[in-house]
Amino acid sequence: MLRNKQKKYPSKQELLDACEEKFGVRSASTIEKDLNAMRLEFDAPIAYNKRWKGYYYSEPSFKLLSVNLSDENLVALGFVESFLEDFKNMPIFSEFSDAVDKVLDGLEITRNFGKNLKPVSSFIYLDKSPYFKGSDTLSNLIQAIADQKVVLIHYKKFNANTDKGYTLHPYILKEFQHFWYLTGFVEEYGEVRTFGIDRITAMALLDNTYKAAEEVGFNAPAYFDHCLGVTTLDGQPENVVLSFSPQRGNYLKSKPLHGSQEILVDDEIEFRISLRLIVNHELQNIVLSYGADVKVIEPPHLREKVVDAMKKAIANY
Repeated sequence: MLRNKQKKYPSKQELLDACEEKFGVRSASTIEKDLNAMRLEFDAPIAYNKRWKGYYYSEPSFKLLSVNLSDENLVALGFVESFLEDFKNMPIFSEFSDAVDKVLDGLEITRNFGKNLKPVSSFIYLDKSPYFKGSDTLSNLIQAIADQKVVLIHYKKFNANTDKGYTLHPYILKEFQHFWYLTGFVEEYGEVRTFGIDRITAMALLDNTYKAAEEVGFNAPAYFDHCLGVTTLDGQPENVVLSFSPQRGNYLKSKPLHGSQEILVDDEIEFRISLRLIVNHELQNIVLSYGADVKVIEPPHLREKVVDAMKKAIANY
């Protein structure tokens, strides 16, 4: 009604009459509270015209909800609502949490007013990542990358007794199996490296001149294009051939291991694929996770690593 160009400046009574007809609202104080809530919670530019004794938007283009949401839109928004709830509580998103709240409030308004849909959260359960060590550091790194700031990090490897300092030009953050990793240019070594955020013990911003990724020849998609996980170690991609049981093959057809996956054999005896990958620790662990359902055909050195790991595992029993 506030945006209606044919009938401008609706009065409080007209707003009450319309809301009573559609929603059963009978109290003028409810209308007043709603108008105030729209101003405070949604920054609605509601003004009162004394001459016409009615309300209007001082910014004509403003809309409480900028789009009309279909049932399908609401279901989709409901599906991602839990993700918004998770991320808005991270320190980096504290200043944006109000905006996220408005999105969720808007979603709730649309649900309540004329959209009698069952909440998605009542029938879909997501495996949410628990709080992890380094989440505050992740927040600070997001800000540093956005501001293009050089950082000094102190990093402690799993097998080290003490940490070590690195002057880092941060470029990207990558999640893998519920852990976060930072990739950037390290001044001390003149090369791009990746660090596990949970192993960063301290971090500080520096005034050093920031080197953009283009300056050091770093391209994120190309860097991880032939990599499962985050470990590249300047390795070169190899032809990896794996043979799976037919049952496991049905799963891998619906969820390929990697974008380079090509099916070589698909019959009642085996499901064989080829991949173009850097052979790293993550690939070895993924192969081991399939147990008796997989056999490494190529390359020989990956086959040997898997066999050696299996022998050590058997020795534990």
